[in-house]
Formats: sequence, structure tokens, C-alpha cells
Amino acid sequence: MKKIFAICFAAVLLASCNMDFYPSDSMTSDQLAANPAAGVYTTDGIYALFKDALAYKGESDAYPNGRNQYLRHYYQITELRSDNVTISGVTSDPFIHPYDYQEVPTEENIYYTWWLAYKIIYAANSNIAVIKPGATAESDHLLGENYFLRALGHFHMVTLFAMPYVYWKDHPEAMGVIEHHGMDTYADAPKRASIGDIYDHIVDDLKEAVKYLDGNNERASRVYVSADAARALLARVYLYMEENDKCIEVCDELMAHAPSAVTEGYDYAAYPTKTYDINETIWCIKPNLTDWFYTEHPQSSIGSMYYNDTNFKKFDGDSGWGEHYWSEELIELFQRYPQDKRFAAYFVQDPPAEENIGKLMVTFPIKTSPTNTYCSGGIVHGLTPSEQDGSITFTYNRKKYTAVPTVVNGYTQYIVEDKTFVSSGNSVQSKVYVRPDGNVRSNGGIFPIYYNTKFNGMEGKSNLTAPALLRWGEVVLNRAEAKAKKGDIQGALDDVNIIRRRAGLTGDAEMTSRNMTERGYSDVLDVVLDERRMELCFEGLRYFDVFRNRKNMDRRFMGFHEFGEIKWTDPRLAMLIPLDEINASGIPQNPR
Repeated sequence: MKKIFAICFAAVLLASCNMDFYPSDSMTSDQLAANPAAGVYTTDGIYALFKDALAYKGESDAYPNGRNQYLRHYYQITELRSDNVTISGVTSDPFIHPYDYQEVPTEENIYYTWWLAYKIIYAANSNIAVIKPGATAESDHLLGENYFLRALGHFHMVTLFAMPYVYWKDHPEAMGVIEHHGMDTYADAPKRASIGDIYDHIVDDLKEAVKYLDGNNERASRVYVSADAARALLARVYLYMEENDKCIEVCDELMAHAPSAVTEGYDYAAYPTKTYDINETIWCIKPNLTDWFYTEHPQSSIGSMYYNDTNFKKFDGDSGWGEHYWSEELIELFQRYPQDKRFAAYFVQDPPAEENIGKLMVTFPIKTSPTNTYCSGGIVHGLTPSEQDGSITFTYNRKKYTAVPTVVNGYTQYIVEDKTFVSSGNSVQSKVYVRPDGNVRSNGGIFPIYYNTKFNGMEGKSNLTAPALLRWGEVVLNRAEAKAKKGDIQGALDDVNIIRRRAGLTGDAEMTSRNMTERGYSDVLDVVLDERRMELCFEGLRYFDVFRNRKNMDRRFMGFHEFGEIKWTDPRLAMLIPLDEINASGIPQNPR
């Protein structure tokens, strides 16, 4: 009988780590039943799966360079498919393929993410099958954790490898992914369940998690799942399902006992260094300095891809790859309000060459050729604005252009009016970006280096952090979005302003029903989505936020990707399922 390849191993492979997690490579369901105390170790082992670098497909180690970590692949796949991040060129790292919506079903990041998610699901199923409800407070807590972890595994799979729930509502024939709710389900040949059924079962699991975790403080810690974590994920799932009343209800339950950091704010710059010990975090995965991936390959961390500390010494000076940059549009959104604490905390620009100190640069996206759909970038250094009108004159490809400051919806933009200018696809009015001057990479010199430090600095180490998978800022914005969709404009803005005030955006910078119109918003939902984009940038949510709201992803910005928009109905939203799975189980592949 065909089996899903992710669980065709004889035992649940649960890797060791250094948070007292027990290596249970050889522990089967029968052994778990014979030794109920082992549930602690096997549950802890599931947490380790999120961060450990495991060997796979016959490799002797977690080839190559320790980069096969579940969270590293997950954060890259989700964030790089959005409009927050840009990449300056081709690379041997497989993240380049999902970034350009051309993932390869035999590539390690696709295979490994699918493989590990189903390992997590299988391990959780094994524990749920043998942990007796009501035996002790500790066993009930473990049971709740495993219901949560099974829900999360299915949620990651159905959001990555299937179309959005809102698409399924109009196209019920759209395929979901394989689901397993109980050990007995493995006896059946794998098949792709409907998207709706999978979401319903995720909701059921999270309700079970809340039941066993609520009021149970046996493992009270931000590195273990709690009732708040289960509710926070449930609110997100309801939001994705457009169950707005239910989302608001769950968020209200959470906000009734939310910590003061939710409204009063916290130290944004310090947050990545201690996510595991700051009230903003609901649940995070905490690595250790002794973890193999960190001791052997610290440059394979999430933070290494966003930042290189060599020139800045914000932390310990360790190098990183620094290949993922802020997109210009995201920077533009933040720069509407220079006092925003979030931008100041996480944005780092490479220092200017000595001759360009105090000067400006102009950057702009260009199509590599009239017939090529791919995008590149243009950049001109050492500029000064006109004293008369603030315009910027620059020369590109031996032709002179003038970028004129223009107020659009209350914000200044720079526009070049020239039919021959290549920015934004030969439009008559082309937007360019004016920034403080900075160096560029030597390999081509066409991309400004905009580093992000949101995943750096834990224990003073440049390439280490404990990424928060659930936090209070998202809870507030989940409620804001649900209110917006119900037509509660003031309620949505009130929640948006909770987030804005703690980021330093007070007084006139708060959003009102009047000034949101003056600032170019015709729909309060767009206000909420922009706030989500700023508050949750780089955390893997923007990709889903755009498409589940039936909006298209505008990727007409600098970067080595296809220049244009990705429609929310594009079949490429459902990533290709690993070829090994297709061959092993015979399930159909996603269409292209």
C-alpha cells in the first residue's frame, strides 16, 4: 500500500537539541504507550524539529552548510514571495526559485519543508494517540500542545501547497493537501483532501488545544505552546476563512488579559535579541548557542540572509550573507512617518562612500529589455537637490532626467516625466526613489544595500534570534481587519492606532476616518493592510495577507524577479508538491 513519503520511516525521527529536548529517534507509538512519561520528551522533540538542521534523502548531514532548517525555509518561502523583499541577482541557494514563483519540486527547500511538516504531524498524532486525557495537569498540557502542533503543520501545508481558502470558496474543486488526523489514517492510501475540510479540522484541533491548555500553567513559557498561542493561531485561521465574527470573538478573549506591552509598546530594537523574554511574544522557537547549526554554520540562520554585521558592529561583528533587502515600496511606506520606531529599529543602510556623504541617490526599477519580463535596477549616486524646487537631476545611460517632487495623497513622491524613461515599464510618469546616498555591491553596482535586523542579536550574536511565530501585534491587527470587513470603520481604526501609538505615531500620525481619505485611502481595509505590512514585515505573513484579500501582488520593484503583478487567482500561489511525494503516493500535482 502506498504511503506518504514523509512518514515512510519506521519511527518518528525527533532530533535532539539543547533545551533538555530528548533525542527520540527510535521511539515508536507502541513504545510511547508503554512509557507515558516519554510524551514529555517526544513533544519537546517536535519543537526541536522547527530549528534543527536534519539530514535527509540519504545525506550524511544536513547538506549543504546546515541550511536545511524548517523555519529558515519557511520564512524564506513565505516572505520572498511577497512585495517586502528584493534580491539583487541569481544565487545557488534554492530560495531564488520560490522568490520568482518558479519553485523546483526536486529542490531541497520544497522537499524539506513538506517532509518536516508531515514529520511534525506524524509525531503529534503519535503523542495524541497515547497521552491519556485527564491523567495529570502535565499530560493535559502536553495533549493540548500536540493538538496545536498538528494544527500548525496542516496549516502551513495547506497555505503553502494549496490555493487560498477564499479561492476555494469560489472554486470548490481546488485541491488541498494530504491530512492526517489520527494514527489510523495512515493505513489509507494518501489523497488530497479538500481545502475546506482541512481548515475545518485545523479549527477543531485548535479548539481541542484551547480546552486542554486553558488555565493550565504546567509549562508556562513563551517557548512552549500555551492557550494564548492556540487562540492566537485560531484567530488567524478564522481570519483566513473570513469568519470575521469568530475572529473578533477570539481576539476579544485574548485582549481581555493582554500584557501592557500590547498598548504601551516595547523596545523594538531589543525585541529580536530577547523575543523569548518580552511580553510582545506569545510563542517563539528558541535556538541555543550550542545548537549544531549555529556552532557550525551560523551564516545559515534566518538573520544571516538579511544582514551582515561586519561593517556595523551592532552585535558581535559576525558576517552574514546579506542577500535579502528591503523593497523600495516598503521603505516608502515607512518614510511617510520618520518618527516610526519600527523602521529606525530594523533598517540599516550600507554607509556611503566618502565623496557621497551628505548627498542623495536615485534608484528605480527597470526592465532588462523591452521583450524581457524580468526586472533589474538603476541607481545614480552623489546627487543634490535643486535649491529652487527640490527637484533632482541625474544622468542615466548618457541621458539627463529630472525627478520632480510631487505631493500625492499628502506624501512626497519623485516623478520623472519622460516617455523614454525605462522606470516602471516605459510609463510617461515614472516614479523614482530618492534616498540618502549609500554604497552598493561591487558585483554590478545596481542595488542599494538595505539591511534588516529583525532576526539578529540574540545573546549579542549577529546571526541568532528566537523567531516569534505568534505575537500580540498580530492579534490586534487580526481584530482590526475583521472589523474592517464587517464595516466597523472606527473599530478598525481604533485597533490600528493601538499599534501606531506604541510605534511612536501619535497625534496627527494616528489614522482617522477623515485623514485616511486625505492620505489616499478609500477603504479602511487598505489602512489595516498597510499597518500589517509595516508591523509584521519579514515575518512571513504579507504573502498571505495580500492574496487572501483577493488582491494582486505588485512586484514592479527592483530585484531579480519577474516585473509585474501576480494575480490572486494565479495557480502558482499553490506551490509545486515535491516530486518524491508525487512518485510515492500518486497524488496529483498542482497545475501550472
